[in-house]
Amino acid sequence: MRLLLTLAVLAMVGAGGWLWQSGAFTGKSGVAANAQPAGNRAIPVVAATAVRKDVPLRVDALGTVEPMVTVTIRTRVASRVEEVRFEDGAAVKEGDILFVLDPREIDAQILQAQATLSRDKTQLEKAQRDVERYVGLLARSAVSQVQVDDAKTTVDVQRATVQQNEANLQALQVQRSYYEIKAPVTGRMGVSGVRPGAVIRVDDTLATIRQIKPIYIAFGVPERYLTELRTNMARADVRFRLQGSDERVSGGRVAALDNTIDPQTGTLMVRAQFENADERLWPGTLGDVTVTLRMEPNMVTVPAEAVQSGQAGTFVFVIENNTAKVVPVGVSRTIDGEAVIISGLAGGETVVTQGQLALRNGARVDIKRQTGAPAAGS
Repeated sequence: MRLLLTLAVLAMVGAGGWLWQSGAFTGKSGVAANAQPAGNRAIPVVAATAVRKDVPLRVDALGTVEPMVTVTIRTRVASRVEEVRFEDGAAVKEGDILFVLDPREIDAQILQAQATLSRDKTQLEKAQRDVERYVGLLARSAVSQVQVDDAKTTVDVQRATVQQNEANLQALQVQRSYYEIKAPVTGRMGVSGVRPGAVIRVDDTLATIRQIKPIYIAFGVPERYLTELRTNMARADVRFRLQGSDERVSGGRVAALDNTIDPQTGTLMVRAQFENADERLWPGTLGDVTVTLRMEPNMVTVPAEAVQSGQAGTFVFVIENNTAKVVPVGVSRTIDGEAVIISGLAGGETVVTQGQLALRNGARVDIKRQTGAPAAGS
């Protein structure tokens, strides 16, 4: 009997709790009493203002530092290396002597050519005196005209011999210059391939010199920028940031455009020139290139995260009277975290930057935070 009585009391308590929870005593559902209709619930969002301002037309690319000139120094004669007049990696100026070769053989040939030339000049002078003498004798009928003509022929032959010897001497003097190898450009030397005492042959590689002041940075840009690059090439501003650091180099200019577009990648190779007086740029270095072509005035910009993509294209949520409205927009490009809008917004609209996933067209919103207006472009 006690067990039955206990079970009956527990059943009554449980039934009373169920009736209270279900609203039997209040006349309405407990869940419905504490909740608002889903359609009236305001969705919390973060918003920003669409701003009109001047925006730079800028191209970003990955660039590689390249020397303006690379010269491989080779020997033009076979000889022995007497001196190496530079340190590996040293800076040299155009005209500096880099290598001195053994010149004794060529010097002896030059002396021989000079002696031959001197002899032939003396013979030419004698032949010219003979002509003058024969002309005088011919006037007195002491010699024939044939003898005079033969003397003149001898002068012509001797004069040609002198000219030939002069040419031979000049050729030897040119070859003599090959024994002092000079820097063809101002730049930085590589590692010397020979040392004093080495015997070298014709066309042996001795060293490499690279001109790095000024210097090139090569990079590729999409072909759609070709017209802008050609139009604004003279006044485009180029900057370079070394990879892995915040070090930036400014003052570059577009120096050359390649004469063809790569059909496989659709890119155009461009070379920018930097003075590089402090040699901060070194051949082979990688970095980020920024080319500012011109400023586009009075463009509408919004934070890039405000732009969404759908089946119909890109759009933003514009807030009007605490209600979200879907507005299709055209986006020109994204720069410094901002989307440049070319259609759909006039500027001044409040757009949603966070919370779009919970929104639909016409939904009520609660702006929890208004981000500041985007800063003016530079």
